[in-house]
Amino acid sequence: MADITWRDPAALPLRPLIDLTADPVVAPALVAETALFCAGRSDPCGWLPAHAPPAGLRRAMRRSGLLDAEDTLVAPPEVRERLEADDHAGLLWAARLMRALGRREDAAELLGRLGADAPSPVRAWRDLLLAEDGRRPLPPVPPEAAGLPVRLATALARAGHAATSGQPAGKALAAAESLAAALAGDRLGVVARARILAVRLRCPGEPGPEADTVRAVVRDLGTDRGDFLARDAALALLRAAARAGLNATGATGAGPACEFAGAALDLDPTGAATRLLAADAARAAGDQEAARTHYRVAARTGLAERTAAVAGLLDLATPTAAAEGGGSAATAGTAGSAATGGTGGPAATADTGELVGALADLLASDRREERDRLEVLVARRPALGGTVCADAVRWAVAVRESAARARPLPLERYRPFLDLSPSEILDPVDSPPVAIHTPLMSYTAVLERREPWFREIHPQRATAAMFRHEMQATAAVYGYASGGASADYRTWLAASDGCPPELRDRLANVSDLPLLDRALLGRLLSAVGFHAEAKQILPGPDVPVRDPVGAYALASWIFAEQMLTTGHAAELEPYFRTLYDQLGDDIRYARTRVVTTINATVNAARRREPETIARWRKLGEEDLARYTALAEVSEFDAAIMTSRWFRAMGFLPFLTGDRDLLRADLDRWLGIARELTGHDEHTRVIAADNYFPAVETAVRTHTYLGERDTALALADELAERIDPIDPKTWLTAGELRYQAGDVSGALDAYLRAAHLQFPYGRISWFNAGQTHEQLGRADLAAECYRRSLAHWPTGVTPLRRLRDLHLRGRLPDDRGVLAAWAVGQPAWSRLPAFEG
Repeated sequence: MADITWRDPAALPLRPLIDLTADPVVAPALVAETALFCAGRSDPCGWLPAHAPPAGLRRAMRRSGLLDAEDTLVAPPEVRERLEADDHAGLLWAARLMRALGRREDAAELLGRLGADAPSPVRAWRDLLLAEDGRRPLPPVPPEAAGLPVRLATALARAGHAATSGQPAGKALAAAESLAAALAGDRLGVVARARILAVRLRCPGEPGPEADTVRAVVRDLGTDRGDFLARDAALALLRAAARAGLNATGATGAGPACEFAGAALDLDPTGAATRLLAADAARAAGDQEAARTHYRVAARTGLAERTAAVAGLLDLATPTAAAEGGGSAATAGTAGSAATGGTGGPAATADTGELVGALADLLASDRREERDRLEVLVARRPALGGTVCADAVRWAVAVRESAARARPLPLERYRPFLDLSPSEILDPVDSPPVAIHTPLMSYTAVLERREPWFREIHPQRATAAMFRHEMQATAAVYGYASGGASADYRTWLAASDGCPPELRDRLANVSDLPLLDRALLGRLLSAVGFHAEAKQILPGPDVPVRDPVGAYALASWIFAEQMLTTGHAAELEPYFRTLYDQLGDDIRYARTRVVTTINATVNAARRREPETIARWRKLGEEDLARYTALAEVSEFDAAIMTSRWFRAMGFLPFLTGDRDLLRADLDRWLGIARELTGHDEHTRVIAADNYFPAVETAVRTHTYLGERDTALALADELAERIDPIDPKTWLTAGELRYQAGDVSGALDAYLRAAHLQFPYGRISWFNAGQTHEQLGRADLAAECYRRSLAHWPTGVTPLRRLRDLHLRGRLPDDRGVLAAWAVGQPAWSRLPAFEG
């Protein structure tokens, strides 16, 4: 069980429900401490606590990876020995422990083994526990022979049931109070009184206790943290009093609600349900900052409560959601939260950054059924429709109305990279051709066996070498198991929702295919992110080029190698020279000549070799003129190639400092790109695809020239209009905004990139975290660093930021949970020393 602590911070406060041998680094939530209490309790018919895990908690644990599918009990030897007892008291004790652990089916099986020969107290507890789990009707209060504890517990259960079903509860409450009178003057008498008052507060038709009465009883219960039953009863009373304050009309209940919720938090600081209550109370009192903090902590430390917590965060960021959308956090499956239920309080200013962060929490951190989570967005459609998260709302609506289950949104956006088919449920504005058509057009080239001699048949933008790994990491963050998202080629190839069958058949017999087909397949594999596998099906530099097909195949091999070694100073120059020296006079070589000078220049620029670039530029000038003059080359393709060539050759003046030549090259590549629009579906995609890198390079150029305002305007155009679902554009915009002193604008851009999740998910979240730190929001910075680690579990840098924030005392009041979780991360042992 050593690895559970880093999977999810909720594992820490709930750890006794997972492993009874645990010695938690931080205090467990009170509901989990109940299990420890029951495990050490000797008398199964004695007084037992009020709190028990929610019915679906263990299912949520399994979905979140905190429990194995078998969900075996981890317990110390003495507990296991007691579980083997087959006497009546032993069976009841085991059933009560299983119930305290949330193992309700096991508890029911054990209770079912208690027959009519069981003693009266045991039978009475059996009937009550089965009724509380909905397995039989609630029994009447048993006779005196059953004993006072079970009689009082039954009376309280009947009063609580009457309250929840809208029936009069006075008779049951009177019975409970009469029974509790027998405990007057006893320590358990105070506990019983607290339990009765808690039930009375939940009965709308009954007179509730005054606030001073609640305070007095809580004071009588004391502050001894070793007295578990007193803390358990006090928590039940304080939570009931806080909820009653929230339900009061007007603002009169907001003050007492905050007071009682705060006192409850002192008793149960890691309890997510208590955090939700404190958030609702703070929101009702108009304290948006406190509400935000409590919702964040509840989202981090809760499982069953997580969706309600992030729904509350969404509503803080879009305050009109509750009024216009008619939704509530309870829609997400956590009843009782007033996260959106009209608790009042002044409307907050919409916060784009908060909105994106909360949406990412909702879509990625809660593993409940997808449709349940997306219902939160559907309910808030009017408020979210005009925001940066509108794409997620449209997707949620489409999923709800679609018969087929959709992939998580980040994967659905990039669906062609998974199974080479366009998404059928995304709005066209969510998937501009610039972002997703590279694999689709490469696939079409394979199927139609398009020849590459005189026109562009693939978009230019190449898939980064880390793309598949980022996609797989994102799938893991969402709990989405799919071979189509795998970074392993063989897994993708065999996956039913990965490689298309007809392509799989070709790749299985690739050595039997003509060389042009293999070259087109190689380009396709690179397009979907498998550069190493693309190389394997193509002849390398050691195979002589004998015709234009062989030249194109070698060019494809070098292209895959170039993408595979991105970020490394790989020596590819000999390969380019080998290819170029073998190109003959056949006009079908002309385009390969130009493209070779372009790619060789890019490689030399990576290595910062201006002399090599100058050589290729001189050769390329003649090659470009020869290619564009061919009758077989259209004006469109000639213009595309010219724009591409000058964009690449701009590296020379960039490295040599020739600003005049750099401006002249910029005017050529960007001017041509702006004028090209295309005349059919294929050429429109090619033109849009060329415009993206043209603007991207222009951004870098204007930045180099010191023209930061122009660069920033172009970066914003790139991100907001040209390709709004490419996270790299938002990262670029964020960096430029930051350099311009617009820290809030930079945060917005970084969070837009993070909202898209991949690629660059880990970088986006980390940058957002650093920006939050600069803006003084350490709690939100911590959330971003955790998201970065979700995409990059072995990451040292975000983990270091979490540790340093904790050691400097800047984390929120659940810092113990977060710090203990951080210690369990795989990279913890590799952190450098704290600098103080």
